[in-house]
Amino acid sequence: MIGLIKAEYRKIVTTSLWWALLIPVVVLGFAAGWLGTAFGGIIDMVEEFSASLPLGLLSVALSTNFGTIFALLFGAMTFASEFRAKTITTTYLTANPRSSVLWAKLIPCAGVGVLYGLANVLFASLGALLGAGHDMSNFGGFSSWLSVGGAGVLSMLLWTLLGVGFGALIANAVLVVIVPLVYKFVVEFILSFSLLDTPMSGIEPYLPGSAGNGIVSNLAVPLFVSAVAGPNEPNTPRTAFELLHLFFGGSYGHPWWASLLTFLGYTAVFVAGGWFVGARRDVA
Repeated sequence: MIGLIKAEYRKIVTTSLWWALLIPVVVLGFAAGWLGTAFGGIIDMVEEFSASLPLGLLSVALSTNFGTIFALLFGAMTFASEFRAKTITTTYLTANPRSSVLWAKLIPCAGVGVLYGLANVLFASLGALLGAGHDMSNFGGFSSWLSVGGAGVLSMLLWTLLGVGFGALIANAVLVVIVPLVYKFVVEFILSFSLLDTPMSGIEPYLPGSAGNGIVSNLAVPLFVSAVAGPNEPNTPRTAFELLHLFFGGSYGHPWWASLLTFLGYTAVFVAGGWFVGARRDVA
């Protein structure tokens, strides 16, 4: 098993996929950090509070929720690209049992997911710091930044692992790119808005994309409001939370840990599905 893990690690570091997808994570992270601190609508909404605005927390949440798509694509392509390149036959022949290939891929891919998460948090924080004129209060307290940043790394890790399972399940290099993009940015977007103000609105936080976004946003938004409102937090109108969630992801009144558990469930389902199908799929 150790040899198989080393082989999968070499496949990752000797190809350009990992760093090619790291670039947009870094760029989007920095851009989200920079723009988030200059978000005029947020300032107008909370100008009644005489406190500094920890917009850096929201910037990290925003950049994470956009960057995770690249983590998913990386995880999915590490498996699906082997079917496209016809190297999966050799991979399966050198593995005993065949199902061990999935577990061997998960370990180095998890490392890349953590790398993506750290890069996203650091560059989003750097962008937010520069955008706020080097004002450290832009991140609230250190514990708040550390909590949101840790949630961001965890979210990136889970999206990567889900991607590996999805790639093993689909095994088509084109579909593993198109399907996540269309679902996350079109299908779920339309579905979420169609559920608003309906008896089924409670389902929205449990959709895959919303649950994944909520890992960070359902932590960052309450921390932001708490830092700004202070003792007036209980009097903060619900519309303020909902507007923040609309722009930065997550769902009002839904705890971040519930989103984490929900997304862990999705990750487990896709990994288990990839393991089951991959171990029985015919290869040429």
